[in-house]
Amino acid sequence: MATAREMSLVNKDFLVEELGLKQQGNSTIFMNEDCFVLSPSVQRYEKGFDVSEFNLAKFDPERQQGFLLVRYMDTFLMAKLESFTKKMMLPELQIKKKNTKPHWKFTVAENPAYHIVNTQNKELRYRLQEPTKKQVLSFFKKL
Repeated sequence: MATAREMSLVNKDFLVEELGLKQQGNSTIFMNEDCFVLSPSVQRYEKGFDVSEFNLAKFDPERQQGFLLVRYMDTFLMAKLESFTKKMMLPELQIKKKNTKPHWKFTVAENPAYHIVNTQNKELRYRLQEPTKKQVLSFFKKL
């Protein structure tokens, strides 16, 4: 079984080398001057990922375009970040625990198309695009 570190590296080289984004520390944030990309890697059976309030606060919608680009197994799942946060990251659904930063938890579902489900309210779903690597590369080159 792969370690969490190994799983976090899936398609990371594509984000850095092909899209020209820089990873912020060891976070799920990848950026350049014009783009903020939140890119969690989902490689486990549970199909879950978190988005922390701390990471989201680094996004500046006034000067950057924001995207959620989930690295789901060998597939990319994509959404505009502002639209996603408005619908899926409601303050009342935020998880606040003593030893962790405030965050939201999500899972990826495939019924019938790919979408994200908020684990605090399973009725809350967001449909994602499923671009190929070539389409992702073409999209980011146009920005």
